[in-house]
Amino acid sequence: MANDDKNLGGESLNAQNGLDDMDLEAAIGAAENLAGEVNDGMEMDLDDVLNADSSDEDLIPGGGKRYDFNRPNSMSKVFEQNLNAVGESFAKTGTIDFTNLFRITTTVEFDGLRQTTYSEYLEELPNPTCVAMVTLPPLKGYSMVHIDLGLSFLFLKKLMGGAVVPEENVREFTEIERGINAGLVGRFTDIFRKGISKWLDITPSFVNIENNPNYLSGLSEGTAMIVMKFMVKLDTVEGMVELAFPHVSFGPVRDIFDPETGVELRTNLEMKDDRRQILEMIQGTGTELTVQLGQVKSTLQDIMNLSLGDILHLPQGKDTPLLVNIEGQASWLGEAGRIGQNRAIKLIRQLDKE
Repeated sequence: MANDDKNLGGESLNAQNGLDDMDLEAAIGAAENLAGEVNDGMEMDLDDVLNADSSDEDLIPGGGKRYDFNRPNSMSKVFEQNLNAVGESFAKTGTIDFTNLFRITTTVEFDGLRQTTYSEYLEELPNPTCVAMVTLPPLKGYSMVHIDLGLSFLFLKKLMGGAVVPEENVREFTEIERGINAGLVGRFTDIFRKGISKWLDITPSFVNIENNPNYLSGLSEGTAMIVMKFMVKLDTVEGMVELAFPHVSFGPVRDIFDPETGVELRTNLEMKDDRRQILEMIQGTGTELTVQLGQVKSTLQDIMNLSLGDILHLPQGKDTPLLVNIEGQASWLGEAGRIGQNRAIKLIRQLDKE
């Protein structure tokens, strides 16, 4: 069972035998020529790749969007499909509602979902703008309604009997305008209540409205957000409306929007038999086990001068426990011994697992 493992570490030497005659410039040129052959028209330069900034989005022309492994997409397909259905329902209900309100052709189109963080979302918002905090129980915590500021003034103008023309002088609201826009936010949340009624009943509640998004509070910067984007068009003038929800707000109703569809079709006896077969397979798998008798440092020159019969002096004593490695990992300490005519190792202590 014993396997002498002479780990002779030492000073690293640059083995340059056979390389001294190689022309480095020629080798680099050959590598670049080879890279050019497999480039397949992408016209990438080796220096550009090596010196590229990690923030560059399009290292390869026409390349895909960079994937952020620190913030993977956390929505299942079922969850995303249900939220898309809510968005489509919101758009249809909003089209009818605002057409009746303004007495003019108004269309609301759902422009899709995206995920971001609260801090990144705030950075995207213009200043000034029109953004409100609302609650939508049983959804958890605060949600946001963002209305393009130009669209907000267009709503105000139309409610006051004005013409549908783009508003160029966008500014912060007066107190009267703030109250009217709070009512518009309430109308949007009521439309959302109707759009989501197929899944659950919510009770919208207005919290506050701000022109400066930096004055908003109630969510931490790293909160994951789900943003629904809509394009609202009055006659020929168009503006954006967004509904933003913390991902955790759907926690209390997650089973409604993302139901557990997986059903275990196997019986308990079948699963028990599967575990037994897996255990038998693991137990029959070959594993490398080595015992390290000692370790000594030496120079490459001394190693090259070794010959049959030479003695290596180990720093540890003969009674020092030996290190037992399993698949290259230090696992046990043991004592050397013998069983009959065979050498053996007795395991005396298992090492702590990291």
